[in-house]
Amino acid sequence: MKKKYKYKIIIAIRDSASSDVLYQGTSQYPGGRSRFDNVLIKGDSLSLECDRVTLVDLEGIFENYQSGLYGQISKSILFYISTMGTIPNIEKISIAVERGGIVVKNKVINSDEFKGHPKLLSPLRTSFDAGSLKTIFDESDKSSAILKSISHLIRSKTKQDPFDRFDSLWKSFNGLYKTITQKSKDFDCHLELRKFIISNPSASKNIAHLTSKMTALDLRNQLRWRALILNDFDTIKKTKAFYEFVTRYTDARLMKVFEETLPYRKDFLKSENRLSDVEKHINTHLNAGVKNEQEVVAILCIKYMYFVRNKSAHGERMDRIIGLGNKEVKEINWLGDLLEILIIDLVNASRLY
Repeated sequence: MKKKYKYKIIIAIRDSASSDVLYQGTSQYPGGRSRFDNVLIKGDSLSLECDRVTLVDLEGIFENYQSGLYGQISKSILFYISTMGTIPNIEKISIAVERGGIVVKNKVINSDEFKGHPKLLSPLRTSFDAGSLKTIFDESDKSSAILKSISHLIRSKTKQDPFDRFDSLWKSFNGLYKTITQKSKDFDCHLELRKFIISNPSASKNIAHLTSKMTALDLRNQLRWRALILNDFDTIKKTKAFYEFVTRYTDARLMKVFEETLPYRKDFLKSENRLSDVEKHINTHLNAGVKNEQEVVAILCIKYMYFVRNKSAHGERMDRIIGLGNKEVKEINWLGDLLEILIIDLVNASRLY
């Protein structure tokens, strides 16, 4: 039997205050269902031990994103960032290849070879659950989607412009909700994700904690409801869709918002003989006074943020030439914070999908 090549990869981290073990276990080998690499992640270093039947070109590991070794290194670094809440300042990466106890090849990458050292511009808005994060060391469609989602979220934390940050967050969210819902079209994904969030309160517990402090007035003032309604329900042909949109919710705060914004489509509803049903629904749930945080999370992060995202992605928003703040900048900052929290909540709830 041919002896395997044993790869030992050590990533030394500069100025770390801790040598605590963050993760010690295995990471499934890409393409090998029963093969695993050993991983040790500490506060001051990351170590991987990998067996391979062939001698890999060490020069190409960091140039080929499809490299199995590059993938294992990426998983380890993203786990470190997500757990520690900081991008490690890498001092050195050393790779040694042994066969039969003899070193046959090695490579050292020193800090001066790295192209800059990006930093998180602000702390993570909430914490990743280390137990749930371990799923990225599996080889499955779900683990791959979560890994990519985390990478976009981390990338968003390095961006100064709030719209660029939101764009990265939406990429993170988009890949995640397609995995959760197992749908391909956004409309179908959004319907299924809404059901998932409402049926599983634990999947949005941190963001729901924030929405629980919001009043109807807060919701009314924070969002551009008129713009949303005129955009998404722009013709009388969409009256049925508007009716279904309003009657889908029961939260009393949302009912107050709908009561105040109903005039924007009152004539359409009257023409389609739906006005009295909508008013009855609003009054019934307004009087009941029930709060449903998952409904608020869904309307903010699915319905409203999709509207905002499309306005930007389709070039319907004038881009900023100079960095002056305005109401839209404040809104996108606030929405970005909420979306970041929901993404982490959904990753933490990975056992549910």
